This record gives sequence, C-alpha cells and structure tokens, in this order.
Amino acid sequence: MSTEKFLEGYPPDVYDLISLGREYLLRTVHGLQEELDLPSKILVYRVAPGMKGIVFTLVPSKKGARIGFYRGRELEDPARFMQGNGKVHSTIPLSKDIFTNPDFHTLIRLVAEKARSRVIIGR
Repeated sequence: MSTEKFLEGYPPDVYDLISLGREYLLRTVHGLQEELDLPSKILVYRVAPGMKGIVFTLVPSKKGARIGFYRGRELEDPARFMQGNGKVHSTIPLSKDIFTNPDFHTLIRLVAEKARSRVIIGR
C-alpha cells in the first residue's frame, strides 16, 4: 500500500498535517528515509537501517497527528514540546504553526544529529 493510500483513511485535516510533516522532515533532515509501518499505522523516518537508525515517526489518528521521537526521553527539550507518558519515546502534537517555530526546527536538527551519532558509535 502506498503512503498516500494509507493516509486517505484519515480525515482531511489529519491528512494535511501528516503531509506537511512529511515534507518538512524530508526537506529539513538530509538523507532521511521514509517507510510505512502498516501494522503500527505510522510512518517511520530513519537515517540508517535498524532500530538505532530510527529518528522520527509520524502518527496519524482520527483526531489529529503527532510526531514521535525515538528515545525522546533522552533528549533535551528546553521549549517543553514533548508530551506523552512513555519511559523511552515521546511525542509532540502537530499543528500547522509548529513547522515555522524556530525552537521546533532546532529540536528536529538536534534529534537528527543525535541519531546519526548513535548509528556511528554503534558500529
């Protein structure tokens, strides 16, 4: 199933947010690879194969969309964007405004750099 076909099952506002998120991540983080994880109903973004290479997830739902951060609880978040109760991963609700927020942009770049370091050190 294509990503577009998968996203058609969500309300138009969710489809739009996920589309904005996809474009933003692929434009902002060089070399990011996107894949559809159909059983989990998420989009996964990685800088390298394997779990260590995962950086972000985009999580659509009927009520909205979130960006997930692999091992997000280990990250600094001075703007306090991250939410969720997970012990390892964290998420941020998506809105159209967040993509122009400089603190969000900085967080995305730092998370990608940390993931690249994790992959290099893990070799």
